[in-house]
Amino acid sequence: MLKAVILIGGPSKGTRFRPLSLDVPKPLFPVAGLPVVQHHIDACYKLGQKRCSVPEKCDSNNSSKYYVAEVLLLGYYGDDELADFLLAATQSYPSIRIRYLREPHALGTAGGLYHFRDTILAPLSDENGIEDVQAFFVMNGDVCADFPLDEMLDMHFNNQCQLNQPVLITVMATETTRQQSVHYGCMVVNKNTNVIQHYVEKPSTFVSNTVNGGVYLCSPQIFDTMADIHLEMSNGNGNQQQTIISNTEISQETQKSVEERLATPVVIWMEQDVLRRLAGESKSGCINSNGNSKLKGKAVGGGVALAAVTHNWWSQLKTAGAAIYANRHYLMLRAPRQPILDGELICPPNERLHVKGCYSKIGFVYVHPSAKVHPTALLGPNVSIGEGACIGQGVRIKESIILQDAIIGQHSLVMHSIVGRKAKVGAWCHIEGSAACSDPNPNVANAKMTPQLPLFNALDGRLNPSITILGCGVNVESEVVLLNIIVLPYKTLTRSFKNEIIL
Repeated sequence: MLKAVILIGGPSKGTRFRPLSLDVPKPLFPVAGLPVVQHHIDACYKLGQKRCSVPEKCDSNNSSKYYVAEVLLLGYYGDDELADFLLAATQSYPSIRIRYLREPHALGTAGGLYHFRDTILAPLSDENGIEDVQAFFVMNGDVCADFPLDEMLDMHFNNQCQLNQPVLITVMATETTRQQSVHYGCMVVNKNTNVIQHYVEKPSTFVSNTVNGGVYLCSPQIFDTMADIHLEMSNGNGNQQQTIISNTEISQETQKSVEERLATPVVIWMEQDVLRRLAGESKSGCINSNGNSKLKGKAVGGGVALAAVTHNWWSQLKTAGAAIYANRHYLMLRAPRQPILDGELICPPNERLHVKGCYSKIGFVYVHPSAKVHPTALLGPNVSIGEGACIGQGVRIKESIILQDAIIGQHSLVMHSIVGRKAKVGAWCHIEGSAACSDPNPNVANAKMTPQLPLFNALDGRLNPSITILGCGVNVESEVVLLNIIVLPYKTLTRSFKNEIIL
C-alpha cells in the first residue's frame, strides 16, 4: 500500500503567481478544467488502476498491485480555504482517502514530512485487513507533468533488489539545456545503476543537465535520515543556547531576541539537506561507474538515492505565464485518455469543428457544462472556460483561460490571456498577451520554460512582455485594447493600456 503527500505551501508562497493567487490559493487554480493539485491526485488514482510487477523479494516471482490508498495535502493554508476542494475531491475519488495536514509553521519541504511522519506511516485498514505503508510519494504542488509514477515505482523496488541495499528515495528527474540547468537542482547520476552520486541545488556553474523534477518516491526508512538531520540542527541550537545562558554579560534585550531565534522550529529542505546527504551514499560507501560498491568512509542514512529520468512533458507552475503553458499540455494529456470532458467534446488538434446549434472550436478546448457559449463564438486552440462563464456573440478566444463567472462581451478577442473570476470584458475589446514569451524553444532539445524575466525593463521602466492577466472582478469597458497588461482585482478600465501594471 502506498500513500502520497502533495506539498502545497501556504499563502506567503506563490507571490510570483499574483494577482491570480489573491482570491484563490495557487494549488486550487484551475488548469485544463481541474485545480492544479487535482492533476496530482488524478495521477495517483490512475496508478492504482495499473498492474505494477514489482517483486516483493529478490527471489520471488510474485507481483503486487501497488495502489495509493491515501493522499495528504501538506501546507499551511487555513483549513477553510481547502474545505470545499477536499469535499469535492473525496467525491470524485471515493477509493482514495484525501486529507489536509496543516503545518504549525513553514517547516521546509522535508520538515513538514518529518513533523507528520507518524501520520504518513500510519497503517490503513480495508476489507483485506490492516496494511502497512510500503512507500510514499512526495509531490511538489507547483510541478505540472505527465507524472511517470509507475516507472518510478518499478525502479524503486527493482533496483533495491539489484543493488542489494535499501533505496531510500527515487527522484523523478528530467533533462534540460546546459544554460538552463543552473536554475534547477542538478544531479550527477550513475548511468548503469541510476544512483545519484552528486547533488547541487541551483549551482552557480554547470554541473549536469539532469535536474530534479520535484517528485519523489520515499521508503519509510528515509525518516531515519531526516531524524539525523533534525538532531544535528537541534543540537547545534542547544549548544548555542547553553553558551548564551551562561554568559551573564549579555543584556536582557539581547538574551530575549536570541531566545526567540532559538525557539524557531527546525526547517529541513528535501533538496539542500536530504538529497545532498544521500547523494553518492550507500550501505558500504560509494558505487563506482561499473555499479560495484567501494568502501568510502562512513555511510550516512544506510541507503541510496536513485534518479528516474523521464522524457515526459514537465514544467513548473511559478508564474501566470506558466499556467497558459500547463493548460495547453494538460488538455493534450487529458484528450486521448478522456475524449469527453464534462460532456464537452475535445476537437482534434488543428481541426475546426462546428456542432449544429453549438459553437465552433479548434484544437483542444475545455468548456465547463455550466458555461454559456454563443453559437457564433470560436474557441481554441488550448482554451479552458470555467464554471458559469458567459461567452458572447462572435467572440474569438485562443491560448487562454477564462475563469469562473467571467463574461466576455460580443465580438471581443482574447488571446494569450487569463481572465479572472467574475471579470467582465465589454463588447469589441481586444485583450492580448505576448505569445510564447517564456515557452521552451521548440528547436532546442530538452529546453524548458525560460526562467521569469525581470518584471520591468531596466531601460524604460515598462513591463516586459508577458501574458495579459485580468484579476478578480475587473471591469473592462467596451472598445478597449489591452496589450501585455496585468490588472489587479476590482479595477475598472475605460481606456486602452499597453505594457503596464494597473494597480
